[in-house]
Amino acid sequence: MKQVHWHCLLAVAVLGISVAACGCITDLFNPEPSADYPEVGPYEDDGRLATSSVIFPFQERTVSVSVTVPQGLYEAASDADKRAVLLGEWEEGDDWTTGYYLSYLTDPQMELVYSATADALRAGASGKEESSDEYPEFLTVYVQSLAYNTSPDEAGPKFPVETVIEKAGDCDDKSILLAGLLSREGYNVSLFYFPDDSHMAVGIATDEPGYRDSGYLFIETTNVSLIGIPTEIFDNGVTLTSELFVIPVGNGTMGYGKADETRRIDRAAAEARARAEEEKVSLIAMEEDLEMLKQELNEENAALSHQKNSGDISGYDAAVSDYNLHVTDYNQVLAEYRTRYAAYLTDVEFANYVATHLYDRPGLSEAVTAWEDGPA
Repeated sequence: MKQVHWHCLLAVAVLGISVAACGCITDLFNPEPSADYPEVGPYEDDGRLATSSVIFPFQERTVSVSVTVPQGLYEAASDADKRAVLLGEWEEGDDWTTGYYLSYLTDPQMELVYSATADALRAGASGKEESSDEYPEFLTVYVQSLAYNTSPDEAGPKFPVETVIEKAGDCDDKSILLAGLLSREGYNVSLFYFPDDSHMAVGIATDEPGYRDSGYLFIETTNVSLIGIPTEIFDNGVTLTSELFVIPVGNGTMGYGKADETRRIDRAAAEARARAEEEKVSLIAMEEDLEMLKQELNEENAALSHQKNSGDISGYDAAVSDYNLHVTDYNQVLAEYRTRYAAYLTDVEFANYVATHLYDRPGLSEAVTAWEDGPA
C-alpha cells in the first residue's frame, strides 16, 4: 500500500480587520477543519481510446474481458494531484482518511469506468452469476486477477480507471476498484483499512457478526482467494494486527450468503495441510525403519548364502524360518507405509487443488465432499 500524501494549510482571510469589527475574529483564525481531496476533473475527449484486456479463470471456464475508455480520462487520472490538502485546524484523531479514499472511489469521472467495466463483465458472465452469490465472486476474481504490484514512489492510490487500464495495482488500488464495482451493483460494501499494517481490503455485508464484528466479510484483493476468508499471513510474514478502520461505500443493500461454504473449504484445506505435515513426519520415520529392516534382511540373506555354500545345512534350515518371519514383518511395514503414503498424497493433492482453484467455490465444495468421503 502506498504512502498517503497530504499537507495542511491554515486558512487566513484578507479581510481580518472588518471581520474583527463584527466580532467574528475567533472563527476566522480557528476555522472548522475541511479538506481538498484528489479529483480528476474535466478532460478532453479527442477520440483516442485506452483498452485493457484480461483473461482469467472462473469456475470451470476461462473468461475474457476487454474494457475501453477515453484515453484522455486515463491520462487525466494519471496526472491528477494525489495529495489531500487539509484546511483549518485538524486535531489528532480527526478522520480525514475516509474522505481521502472515497474521493478516488466516488469521483464522478469514474462512473464511465464502472459502467464500461460492468458491461464488459456482464458480457463475460454466463448469466446465472448475475442473480446469485456467484456474481460478487465473479467481480472479485476479476479484480484479484489483475497483477499485484506496488510502487512506493507513487504519490497516492490509483483512480479505478488507472487500475483497469494498467491491469495492475496494489492493495488500496484494487480494493477501491472492487468496492466501486460491487457498490454500483447494489452490494453493501466497505473498505477495510489497516493503518498500522499499511494494508487495505474490502468488506461485503453479511447476516452474521462478520470480520472483527464489523458486519462485513473479508475480501482480499491482492491475490485470488475466497470471500470471507481473512488473510492470516502475507508472503513477507506480516500479519494484520492493527486496528480495523471501516469505510462504508455507497448505499447498497445486498450481501454475500456463502460464507459457511467458503469457511468449510478453508477448514478442510487447513486440516489436509496439517495432516499431511504429520503424515510426512511419520513417513520419514517409517522410511528409516524400512531401511534398517532391509539392511538386516540383506545381512541375514548373506549369512544364509554363506551357510548354504559352506554345507551347513542344519544351520541354514534353522535360520531360514527366522529369515522368512523377518521378511513377513518387512512386507507388513512396507504395506502400511504404502497405505499411509497414499493417504498423504491424497491430502497433499487436495490441499494443492484448493490452493490453485480458489476461483471456483462450487467446484471446491464438491472437492471437499469427495475428500471427506475418501476413496470409494
